[in-house]
Amino acid sequence: MSMRDGLAFANSLSFNRIEAESDSLEVINFCTGHTRWWDEAAALFAECVDIGTMIGKVTFKHCLRSCNQVAHVLANHSYCNKSSFSWLN
Repeated sequence: MSMRDGLAFANSLSFNRIEAESDSLEVINFCTGHTRWWDEAAALFAECVDIGTMIGKVTFKHCLRSCNQVAHVLANHSYCNKSSFSWLN
């Protein structure tokens, strides 16, 4: 859901080229088409592909969780505090 929401946010800002990173290799493989999805998450990955097509150029990259700690801290803070923020500048 995070990948879908991030792609939707980038699309709402009219970005036409983005890099989308995840520490989940499974998510990256599904979004790039390297793995077929036929499970309960299929609709989510289909949305990722559709939104990526609307954006134009999306590069999906896998990164290790240890390299992605800031994203996890921010996501956890938002989840625990039931808050949401967008930094645009």
